[in-house]
Amino acid sequence: MQRSGQTSRVPRTAAFRVLVVEDEPDVCALIEDALAESGYSVDCVYSDAEAYAALERDPHGYSALIADINLREGTTGFDVARFARRQNADLPVIYVTGAATGSDAANSVSDGAFVLKPFTPDELVGAVRERLER
Repeated sequence: MQRSGQTSRVPRTAAFRVLVVEDEPDVCALIEDALAESGYSVDCVYSDAEAYAALERDPHGYSALIADINLREGTTGFDVARFARRQNADLPVIYVTGAATGSDAANSVSDGAFVLKPFTPDELVGAVRERLER
């Protein structure tokens, strides 16, 4: 939320980096294209291990995290998000999933957003912007 006299945290340049953890390279490429066209810098990783390493290397270098809930191997996107929040408590989190259930909300970090597959580029970019505005 924007307070009087403060500027919005909404990105205007590629200085705002988004970490995407998605085990399907084609989906990761679509996410990267949509965000890059809107001015975001994107780092795509394809596993939980790569996400953990990126977050350990640069815990405050990301403006947001997009995590697929069901990764093929290793832990889930929920686990990656919890790890990310331990590194950076204010990091906005957006989950992408083919099917959300009631238990997903219980596993989510606080204030996590859900975007259902298939999504449009506008839906995804809108979710990132909305989280960054908070």
